[in-house]
Amino acid sequence: MDSAEGKIAEFTVNPKTRKVEKLKLYQSKVRFKCQRCATFCCKLGGPKLSEKDIQRLKQVRSDAAEFLDAQCRPKNKEDGSCILLKFDAKDKVYECSVYDSRPTLCRLYPFYVESTGPNSYKLMLIPCCNGLNTKDGQLVNEEFIANHLLNALLDLSQ
Repeated sequence: MDSAEGKIAEFTVNPKTRKVEKLKLYQSKVRFKCQRCATFCCKLGGPKLSEKDIQRLKQVRSDAAEFLDAQCRPKNKEDGSCILLKFDAKDKVYECSVYDSRPTLCRLYPFYVESTGPNSYKLMLIPCCNGLNTKDGQLVNEEFIANHLLNALLDLSQ
C-alpha cells in the first residue's frame, strides 16, 4: 500500500453500463460519514466548476452567473466560505443551498481522483476531513464508490 499518497483504490468505470469495474482496494478500513461541519471544505471557499456544474447550477439558481467569479468558482462570503454554504441554526449544522445540484468536486469530497487512463482512476483521500473514520461512517468499498462517487466520476470523464 502506498499510504504516503493516501491512495484508497484503483478502478475503471464503464460509462455505458455506469458500473465500477476492476476495483483494487488499498485501504480496507476507511470509513466516511459527513459531519456537516464544513470545516475543511466549504469554509475554505468554493471549488472550480466544470461547464457541466455551471449548467446544473443554472437550472436551480437563476442568479448563477452573479455568484461565479472569473475562475468559474462560486464567489466567497466575507468570511471566506463558499457562497452556497448556509448554516441551519436549528440543527446546528452546515448545508449546501444547492445540495442536489452541488458541483462535482463537492460530490467527491473528501476524496479526489486522478485519471490513470481511459475510464481508469486512482481514488485518493483528503485526510483532514472530520467525517473520515467515524464509528458510524460507511465503509469505503465498491458499494460506497458505486453509490456515492460514481455519478461524480462519470461527470469528470465526460
